[in-house]
Amino acid sequence: MRTIPGIIRNHRSLKHVRLLSFLLIAVALAVPLRSQLAAPATSESTIVLDTASAPLLPSTAEIVNNELGNQTNPHLQCNLVSYTFDDFQGISTIHYKDMATGVDNVIPGNQVDLLSDISGSRVAYTEVTFTGDTIRIFDTTSQTQTIVPGLKRSNPSIGGNLVAFEDRSISVSAPQIAIYDLTTGTVTPLTDDSLTNLWPNVSPNGNAIVWDKCQVNAVNCVTYAAVQTMPGVFTTRSLTEVSSRPHLPFTNGEIAVYVSDRSGENDVYYQTLATGAEVHLSIPGDQRWPRISGDLISFESKDANEYDIFVYDIRTGKLSRVTNTPLISETLSEINVCNGFARIVYSIPGDGSFDIYAASFPAPTVTEDQIDDLIALIGSFNLPPGTANSLTTKLQSALAAIDAGDTATACSYLRSFTNECAAQSGKKLTTDQATQLINAANLIKTSLGGSVCQSTTILNVGDMK
Repeated sequence: MRTIPGIIRNHRSLKHVRLLSFLLIAVALAVPLRSQLAAPATSESTIVLDTASAPLLPSTAEIVNNELGNQTNPHLQCNLVSYTFDDFQGISTIHYKDMATGVDNVIPGNQVDLLSDISGSRVAYTEVTFTGDTIRIFDTTSQTQTIVPGLKRSNPSIGGNLVAFEDRSISVSAPQIAIYDLTTGTVTPLTDDSLTNLWPNVSPNGNAIVWDKCQVNAVNCVTYAAVQTMPGVFTTRSLTEVSSRPHLPFTNGEIAVYVSDRSGENDVYYQTLATGAEVHLSIPGDQRWPRISGDLISFESKDANEYDIFVYDIRTGKLSRVTNTPLISETLSEINVCNGFARIVYSIPGDGSFDIYAASFPAPTVTEDQIDDLIALIGSFNLPPGTANSLTTKLQSALAAIDAGDTATACSYLRSFTNECAAQSGKKLTTDQATQLINAANLIKTSLGGSVCQSTTILNVGDMK
């Protein structure tokens, strides 16, 4: 293929090795701070977690691609997974696989394509050319392709109608972040400074962008966020303190997640974009590559052996283990929650290269966890078997209705539950027990929402007689 294999080798060194080696085992370097990297004032709270006691999350293992070759950089949207496939013979292509049908497709390109991202039916990726890298967007539904104007642009992230990317058209040593609007077809610079701007990530709806702003050589980095306040208008601010290594941020549009070594080790942090309130997940060992979808944060954590994938539920504060592979390190993982179903894709070493796998599981809901906790509360009261069974059965029926998507029936069972609690107050239940159960059930009704669940049982003094 003439000199194309040489181009691949050069960009494999520049992109793949930088992605898989530099980011994941980066050495912290001490460099004087630049005045542009001023740290913001944030309010921090700390949650202490222990991966050793995290329960294993029941999940279904899936193979994305484990063929001979190097499969890296997986991203997903619902059932679609995009990734880079390097056949080690001088060809690099972007694939997208439908996990529901098992069909794996190759995006038409010049066979020097890499570093993709996916949103809806569209895949954005980098195509290497003799004159410079370009950004292309392929629509998997219409099978059409859009080329972002300009050269020396790479590493795109796509969300909604917005694509953000690294722009080296002015300076190779000080890349900037630029955005392309698929609706208007215009490119707009988001940054313009002498620093190194890297690793942009766009929220699923395209209204928020996060990235790292660093000194040369990607050290002394601060995470920045740009939030769209009106079409084409963004408000930009720094989210983090200066860190010796990149934070590698990711956002769901409301919350940004990232890694920081400010505590002396690499921990996961998350911050609301609206308020700046920051939470530190203090976990023993080394954490990397946090990603968020909905209220679930996935990350990789290393103990004495290798890296495993964990999931933290912001709503419930529960930490779960997704993988348990003492001799294998999962890497470059990403989570996506779609239609009540969660999937995590990741790369692992295999046969001298990287393969891509996935783990899928039902996304936990607040109401399900609340009902489980309420059933456990009933069990702790040591009630007469008939009373305990009657109350528990109503809750289990409500849970089954929730799983079936039947909110009206779930609310009906919850109302029946609270009515029975009120009737048994001062009899089979103490007044305190009845109050606890009714209050908890009313909170579940609120979580379910909808007018059908708005009526609540209020236990008055007269009800206790």
